[in-house]
Amino acid sequence: MHLGIPALLNFYKEHRTDDSLVLVTIIATEGSTYRKPGAMMLISRDGCFEGMISGGCLEGDLLHHAAEVFEQGDARHLTYDMHAGDDLVWSLGLGCDGIIHLLLQRLDSEDGFGFLQELEKSFDDRRAGLFALATRDTDGLPAGSLAFIDNDDRACGNSSLVGLLRLTANDWPEWRCRTTGLAKDGDADGGAENVLLVHMPAQTRVLICGAGPDAVPVARALGGLDWDIRIVDHRSAFARQDRFPPRCRVSQVRPGQLAETVNLEQLDAAVIMSHHLENDAEYLSQLAAFEIPYIGVLGPAARRGKLSEMSGYPEQRLHGPVGLDIGAELPEAIALSIAAEVHAVLNGRDGRSLTLRMPAAGQVC
Repeated sequence: MHLGIPALLNFYKEHRTDDSLVLVTIIATEGSTYRKPGAMMLISRDGCFEGMISGGCLEGDLLHHAAEVFEQGDARHLTYDMHAGDDLVWSLGLGCDGIIHLLLQRLDSEDGFGFLQELEKSFDDRRAGLFALATRDTDGLPAGSLAFIDNDDRACGNSSLVGLLRLTANDWPEWRCRTTGLAKDGDADGGAENVLLVHMPAQTRVLICGAGPDAVPVARALGGLDWDIRIVDHRSAFARQDRFPPRCRVSQVRPGQLAETVNLEQLDAAVIMSHHLENDAEYLSQLAAFEIPYIGVLGPAARRGKLSEMSGYPEQRLHGPVGLDIGAELPEAIALSIAAEVHAVLNGRDGRSLTLRMPAAGQVC
């Protein structure tokens, strides 16, 4: 699940001088919906917003409900039933056939905008976090109560929910979002299901080794996913910041000095594309000491085998030729195929067409 945390945090930074923001969270869904539980949206008093909880058909209506939450201050439940055939559904142009349950709540600046201040600190330090949200009133825990904890045990929010997060923190990398309960004694109560837990992973970090002309669209495609992109090349003509999107970081680095210059311990993916066999092999040997979920290399299978032989990196762990088979020939299409494969691998998917995953008409998922 892509929560769009960088975009939400950028919106928060732009509005940190506001007195309040409204947080919209999908707390449950039924049937087919565009976004799933845990998806979030921030709304400001002037009607600006960041994040999506639908394909764009609900957001306008939400602004009217958010205005009431701004004024009244109380958390509010809201349900959109796309099964219904009433005028509201048709006027909103809803294309899905499910039900979305939302919770709208006001985050005030005097309270640190709920969890956003701590999330910002944790995200800047590249720490994963876990978020808890009470979805309904239960035994002194009002709906909208929240808490946040990161993997350095930095926490904020409701003390009972912080305690619940600490109880569940050991296995949080294994799931994205789930519901649980909080019993009267503060212990987890899975049967109650009055608390939504959302795993907020650290920002995905990708290294591109090689800054030639074909690396530029790759950086654009990966950077468009709000990922942290680092690009290195030993050639001064290519290793220039002005050739790449502003948020990408570009450095002139010799292949043999990669580990000395770049923090490789927190990489999620690397794409090796200098078009020079010896340089690519040296980049790969520098990466071999680290557990990196995805490493892709350019060229045919024979070149992949040669790179493995020269670097000592296991060939079975390499993705090469890099990218999904979408018939790409031009740099922009190749970049799209690379970004799609990296995204699929990091999310445990195989990159198949969704058509092949969906049941035939009349069948039930």
